[in-house]
Amino acid sequence: MPVYDYRCDNCGRFECAQRITAPALEQCPTCGGPVERLVSRGVGVVFKGAGFYTTDSRAKDVARKVNRERQEDNKALLDGDVAGFVEQSDRTDRKIAEGL
Repeated sequence: MPVYDYRCDNCGRFECAQRITAPALEQCPTCGGPVERLVSRGVGVVFKGAGFYTTDSRAKDVARKVNRERQEDNKALLDGDVAGFVEQSDRTDRKIAEGL
């Protein structure tokens, strides 16, 4: 649940944990006076999932390079050049083994 900052004219600043769908407070829970919701500065951001780490992008780059190499292999096969396909495929296998 997010924590919102409020300012009461009588009590000063305070925080309140509320659901996002809950309406903003209109009265101070301490004194019952009017309150104003403030815009917070300190917001914690949590990155989850793939793509946020340097190792994620490196793995994607390697996969893209392998895919490009395999597309070259397939071009030779589609042209009907079986010997060229085998040769190109062997070169691609060596490149992959060496780390591209």
